[in-house]
This record gives sequence, structure tokens and C-alpha cells, in this order.
Amino acid sequence: MIKKMLFTAGLLGVILSHQPLSSHCQMPCGIYHDDMVYEQVDQYIETMYKAVTMLNESKFSNAKERTEFVRWACLKDDESDEMAQVFLTYFLQQKVKPDEKDTVNKLVGIHKMLFLLMRIKQNVDVDLVNQFGKEWLSLKSLFHAPEYECKMEMIRLKAYGATGATGAAGAAHSHDHDHDHDHDDDGHTH
Repeated sequence: MIKKMLFTAGLLGVILSHQPLSSHCQMPCGIYHDDMVYEQVDQYIETMYKAVTMLNESKFSNAKERTEFVRWACLKDDESDEMAQVFLTYFLQQKVKPDEKDTVNKLVGIHKMLFLLMRIKQNVDVDLVNQFGKEWLSLKSLFHAPEYECKMEMIRLKAYGATGATGAAGAAHSHDHDHDHDHDDDGHTH
């Protein structure tokens, strides 16, 4: 009986803990893809645009607005922390190889991303989110995920009159790079 209660209490503690459970096992299981991580970063950018806008527009004049303000501020902090974990565990631990010729550029890019994540947490400035988005586009190009187009990039291409990878900007991007790729692992590295 006591063992059952301890097990239940332990299980409840795990369920109720505020630590996010990571779904990426860092093992060669073959079910996770770069596109999923890239889309997670894209979604973070969209969420931060919304959070910063909502925080800046809040009138803070009644209980409902004050509660929403707090919730948006907490979301901004939590999402930024989660994104920092993505850059630390996915990119630094799995995607950056010590012996590649562009390792230094990748490390500098990741450090810029981490620094901007900290600045986004501390501020409500949409320019920081824009800087993060620009740095993300640069960093993403260093890892070159074949066939990947993020929604933000598609919107940007559409604004310039091109559509997807078949457009002029997409075609230039997909073939204008100076690093090697191992297409056997489909861009997925553990």
C-alpha cells in the first residue's frame, strides 16, 4: 500500500512539474525532422510578434487587461526559454560538428540567437523580434534543409513577387551556397 502511494505521488509529481518534457531523444530513431524544429522557431517568431504587440497595446486599465498582460509576459518568457533550449540541445549538441569548415559561423550565429532571446525576454520591442527573424534566416541557411520553406519566408517571397522555391528568390537560395551536404541522412543528424 505504501509503495503504491509513493509511486502515485512520484508519478503525480512528474506530471505536475513545470519542466517541459522533451520529445527529441537525441538517438538515431529516424522519426524527427529538421523541418519540425525549423517550424518551431518560425512559430516562436510569430508568437513573439503577437506577444510584444499585445503587451505594447495593453491599456492595463481593468482586471481583465492586467491578467492578459501578465499572461502574455509569462508566455513571452516561457517561450523564449524553450527556444533557448532548442538552440542549445538541438543545434549545439546535434547539428554543429566540431570538424566542419563552417563550425565557427554556426557557433557565432547560435550565440546571436541566444543573445537575442535574452533581449526579447527583457524588452517589449518588436525590432528585437525582427532582428531575431533576420538572424534566423541567416543561421538556417548554414544548415540548409532541402525542400524546407518556412511560412515566414513564403510570406516574404510572396511580397517580393516570387512564390516558394520555384520563384527567383527561392531558386537563388536553394543553389547559392558554399557548403557541403550529406543528403544520405536527409539533413537529420543525431
